[in-house]
Amino acid sequence: MKYFVLPVLFSALVYCQTPPVQTIAPGTPAPPVLAPQAPAAAAPIAPDTVVLEANGKKYTAAEIDKLIATLPPQVQQNARMQPTVLGQFFVYQKLAADAEKDGLDKLEPWKSALDFQRLQILANAQLTTHSNTIQVTPEEQEEYYKKNADKYRQAKVRVIYISFNLSPDKTGAEASKLPTEAEAKTKVEDLRKQILAGGDFGKIAREYSDDKTSASKDGDFGIIKRGSNYPDAVKNAVFALQAGQVSEPVRQPNGFYLIRVDEFNTEPFNDVSMQIFQEIKQQHFNEWVSSIQAQYKVKVENSAYFTPRTPLQLQPVR
Repeated sequence: MKYFVLPVLFSALVYCQTPPVQTIAPGTPAPPVLAPQAPAAAAPIAPDTVVLEANGKKYTAAEIDKLIATLPPQVQQNARMQPTVLGQFFVYQKLAADAEKDGLDKLEPWKSALDFQRLQILANAQLTTHSNTIQVTPEEQEEYYKKNADKYRQAKVRVIYISFNLSPDKTGAEASKLPTEAEAKTKVEDLRKQILAGGDFGKIAREYSDDKTSASKDGDFGIIKRGSNYPDAVKNAVFALQAGQVSEPVRQPNGFYLIRVDEFNTEPFNDVSMQIFQEIKQQHFNEWVSSIQAQYKVKVENSAYFTPRTPLQLQPVR
């Protein structure tokens, strides 16, 4: 199990280097708060300047730059700020070189592990390269926008929110002020009847809505889009309405919404063109991947081969 020590140590050096937390004794006056200052610009270092020594070998800035460039992106910054990371990298280089010298890369299970890792890296490289080469024309974007206009429909809405106490058995100052779910539903249904009978939505929102932010603006809740980060129940209610209509009460975990759509419109093409670009690109990419997967769809010829096999059991000696 000792061969796990170095990977753990390396990971700790790369990802877990944090400054020690300073503790202040009770009663100690707080230090003055200083205005943040921009860090001083580092002086340029010539490529042939020696910046590090390890195992008796001196490394220039150019050599270290080249070495750091071979590291994963998330490690590179740490390597520049924490030279100990480079020390562990040199240890890895030494051990890997010794392993190759001893022919371990030709022995199992190491050979299979290396082969599979190479397979994964090359496969991901091909996926990334193909994705980067996908072209999307302006004509494709405009056609996609026209065909999917409903996807970019948005509604300007107003709401009335009536909250309820989800756990009426619990006590507390705030909880005691809230109605039960049944009481809240009765109240919100009554408000809806008032609105349908000609009551002013904005006035009722100001007087009764528990969403004080929107209530202060006659219930104005802003814009809700198809892709907005609102619960599906809310979005489904919005886009089932016609402009000027008021929804049935929409239950949410802590209250009911009445939703009124003031108007519908469609997001301008220029506002969503980049989103459309990414959607079309992803669509082309998915089609390409699916076409490859279809070529290698597995058809089982002998199901007995894939039946779970019972491991051999040792028989007791009689």
